Amino acid sequence: MKHFCKILFVAIILSTTLLAQVESLPAPVINRHSFEILSNSRYSLHSGFTSSLSNQILSNILWAMDQVPKIGTYWEVYVATPTNVYQYDPQNNTLVVHRSGNHRFSSSSAFEVGIASDRYEDCGFAIQVGQLAACAFWDSASSNAVSCPMQFATNYANTNWNPTHSIKMVDVYGQASRTGLSRTCVAISSDSSLPLPSTSGSDTFEILLSNLQQDSVFSPNMLSLSTTSQLLWAGYGVTPHLTTNNRRGTTIPSAVANYYLTGKIYLVNDSGVNRYHNRLPPGTGLTTSDHRLELVTSEDRRQQLRAASSRIPSTAPVYIVVCVADTSLNYSMLEAGFAGIQYLIQAKILGLAGFFTVPLSPTERSSIITALGLPGSNYPVIVFSAGELATSIKESNVISLKTSRIQATSPQRIPIKIEYWLAEPGNSQVIIYDLAGRPVYSFKPQSQKAGIHSIEWNGNNQNGHQLPAGVYFARLIIGKEVYSTRIILTR
Repeated sequence: MKHFCKILFVAIILSTTLLAQVESLPAPVINRHSFEILSNSRYSLHSGFTSSLSNQILSNILWAMDQVPKIGTYWEVYVATPTNVYQYDPQNNTLVVHRSGNHRFSSSSAFEVGIASDRYEDCGFAIQVGQLAACAFWDSASSNAVSCPMQFATNYANTNWNPTHSIKMVDVYGQASRTGLSRTCVAISSDSSLPLPSTSGSDTFEILLSNLQQDSVFSPNMLSLSTTSQLLWAGYGVTPHLTTNNRRGTTIPSAVANYYLTGKIYLVNDSGVNRYHNRLPPGTGLTTSDHRLELVTSEDRRQQLRAASSRIPSTAPVYIVVCVADTSLNYSMLEAGFAGIQYLIQAKILGLAGFFTVPLSPTERSSIITALGLPGSNYPVIVFSAGELATSIKESNVISLKTSRIQATSPQRIPIKIEYWLAEPGNSQVIIYDLAGRPVYSFKPQSQKAGIHSIEWNGNNQNGHQLPAGVYFARLIIGKEVYSTRIILTR
């Protein structure tokens, strides 16, 4: 009996210890600010903050970081708090203790988030959306979540956090009282080559990010100048804030406000090749602001660009080529990632398809330089393809899943009707997931014939309890294939 009690006691201790190693995060929330106003308002704060931020803000930041495309062979997210260093588990929306104890770089930070990947572009994608997710908690008068990517913090993390793979960058978060969201547009073209971009949209950042994806099949329709202007501004446009060294800020952060992509972004369309400038002529004054195009060549070079890399989509009407002066400089490559994810998000808002060709090999870079007639010191690192999504795909080759969009709390709008189409007979199942990726309701698997089918969901979980308003996903599972669509539930 004593032996049994001892075993039971040890089991309880081990169970308690294991439970203590995992901390759950609250589900992400929707803050209802647009991507454009967040991009126009964000800025980095290096110091002067305090260590008081909620787990809700942390949850939204980590969730946002996990929504971006991943191009590397591995992906790890680490979080240092005053208590422990954790590794983020996106599947369960939890923090798993990686190293116990306080190992923050800054004693005044609330938490520090480090991204480990073999690609700096990956890290740039994540850091950028994490900053916007924090900014989404600002109100119109003041902010409470500020951050700054810090190289010193990165060096410290790689020495003290014991990461499995090297951390590419650490974003340090804290609380501070600062000017809030701004709609003021300072991206005014000095030569009228580009119309004013919009700095406030009707989209909702979290809802948009929850369904972010790339598409590589385009309609040949050209994009309007206003659409092109909006895309260019989102990636690298100037914004109202000034940096600590009195330089005009942009939609993305830059190490010591050096803005490594200045004069190194090119627009390629049917009218030729143009260099994008966010600074007044000659384009190097970082305290100035502009929003203009400089003609490189009036010849349509899209075919030459496509021939430079077989991986570049052949049907896109517009390409944005992001270059750097030094592909070995992490700041430049991170900045390319910052800009790249901005292009993809803005394209989705505009109802466009978008696709990254990345990473580019040295041979591809050289071929693109020749194809476009770029300066030899501008090394292409991202080609972003944009255009209207092709609509001529045969229905028999795709499976679509459609949901009604709930706009009101009227009981006549519930249950939600979910329709899906099977290309051929087989076993299928529909499962409803919340924004954190957790299943909340599962329909029974069924063997069904080809064609259109429909089911209804009453907005409850598996136990019959009413779920809160928010974003959910209906996923159609057919063997190893999964198709997903978004449901917006309001009450």
